[in-house]
Amino acid sequence: MMAESRNNSNVVALLNNLLATLLLAALTALGIYVNINKIIVADVSSQGYKVANLDTTYWNVACTIIGTAVGLLTAVAFSNQDDHITRHELASGRGVVAMFLRPLTIMRGVEQVLRLQFAIKRTLLVLLTMVSALTSAAVVALFGIRAVTEEIVNPQASFPLAALNHTFFTMDKDGGVYGAGSPTLASQTSHLSGFLYKAAYITALKIKDDYNPYDVYTPYLPEQGQLVDTLYPAVNTGGVGLNMSSYLQYSGTPDGFNMPAKFEFSKLQASVFGTHVNVSCKNVTSAYTVTPADVDAPGVDVAMVGKPAGPNFTFLSIVGETPHLTLGSAITVDRKTGVPTHTIAVPSFFSSAFVLECTYSGQEYMADVSVVSAVSPLQIERETQSGPLIGPYVQQTLANVTHSLLALGGLGGNLARGFLDADYNAYGDNNTGMADAIETVIGQLGEAYFSVLRQHVERSNIYGAVQDNEASGTELHLFVEVQRLGGGQFGWLAIIGALLIGSLLGTLQICFRRSAVDFDAQDAVKLLQSSMQNQQINDTTRMRYGDGLLLTAATNMSQGSPLVQEVHRSEFSAKVNG
Repeated sequence: MMAESRNNSNVVALLNNLLATLLLAALTALGIYVNINKIIVADVSSQGYKVANLDTTYWNVACTIIGTAVGLLTAVAFSNQDDHITRHELASGRGVVAMFLRPLTIMRGVEQVLRLQFAIKRTLLVLLTMVSALTSAAVVALFGIRAVTEEIVNPQASFPLAALNHTFFTMDKDGGVYGAGSPTLASQTSHLSGFLYKAAYITALKIKDDYNPYDVYTPYLPEQGQLVDTLYPAVNTGGVGLNMSSYLQYSGTPDGFNMPAKFEFSKLQASVFGTHVNVSCKNVTSAYTVTPADVDAPGVDVAMVGKPAGPNFTFLSIVGETPHLTLGSAITVDRKTGVPTHTIAVPSFFSSAFVLECTYSGQEYMADVSVVSAVSPLQIERETQSGPLIGPYVQQTLANVTHSLLALGGLGGNLARGFLDADYNAYGDNNTGMADAIETVIGQLGEAYFSVLRQHVERSNIYGAVQDNEASGTELHLFVEVQRLGGGQFGWLAIIGALLIGSLLGTLQICFRRSAVDFDAQDAVKLLQSSMQNQQINDTTRMRYGDGLLLTAATNMSQGSPLVQEVHRSEFSAKVNG
């Protein structure tokens, strides 16, 4: 009977420790895997990231349950090891300390320390049992889904103007590559017309000293606003054109710059190219004359503004209507230098005209920029390096873009409309400060053009001619919050590893250590059987304490309450104190 009991105890202990070892080994291997590999919770796969489509709540609850179950199993396995050590010491000549006849618990471990019982194996088992209480926390930390901040680096985020003359490429969601085209050939009119109105309106109000958000009589238009895909803090964009929409959300399969398919934007820091644009306008009114013209059109007045070498402007007005602000625009190019001159004429009641000749200049530069949240504008922190001056070809491009916007509708486009709505020089007869206003607005328009141009290619999912990071000199750091599977600190993995070593050593010990008594030494019922020499005692026998530990029996259940009968008094009975 005792041999059978011992064998059963050994089998149970071996199975418990073996199962705990296998489970802990699996958790250790998986923990290493999820720490090395970034697994993002998303429903769309993305290049560069392993993806798992999981429900966060259910998964974390499952991790808690699994961790708790493994922790309990491990604690039982360590208790089996302690029992095996006790039976082994009982079989030795030295014997066992009496307190170790109790099963391994945290309480017994504390008493073991208080009584200075520091046997190495038992002390380690106490520590491991305490550590097993952290199994659930370790499993959740290693395998649970949690929000983490991921830093993603784009080594080729921005490009100089020289690179924008080449063809860029982009990918579709299926990995197909196609040309994005040369952005300098794309029309920017639809994007810049609204910007021109905003710049003209705000500039005019500032000149009048009426730009005030608290003025109830003048509609307020904030400087901060969206230009195509990027939010800017002011009308001056600085020619910076990082396409923020492509970084705020997943933009398809990229090449060389991998973004997770699902994330929350945290912040962005980058070094990018920008282009300053300066416009200088000279008053040349004295060189121009205003000449009425006769036309075969009743009810229409016509005036010619020009000079012998040109350019010449023709303005029409309906007879009887008060003329409002109108702008004429013309571009001439020096055949030797290629430098353009942009002439702008402002007629006044068809009797006089104010004429400006404007030239363009500018310079590339590099700057550190940042975006601190998904709803924050792109801020230029500081300019870090000056670049080349813009040449005649770029100057002509700027002049042509501006001319196309001013010629829109033949009245000066949204530049005139913005001045009119701000009630600035509404009739073209008060041109004080007009040159400064036009210089400011057209300069802002030029920088906005470069911003829109760059947004066309400075996206997260495009690559172009500049393949060397050192050649472009730019780099972008994107910080996003993703739901990651696992990825806890290796300290949590160390907890699982320590439990694994403990259970593995216990398994080997139970397998190869045979010298142990045929007696369940830490079973209180078995101890009672042995000490009271009564094999009738079992797990359901009732006991009480009188002058000593007494065995009772229910002999008469018909009386409504059991009669207690003393059967045997233990040789180890003790008196009740007091």
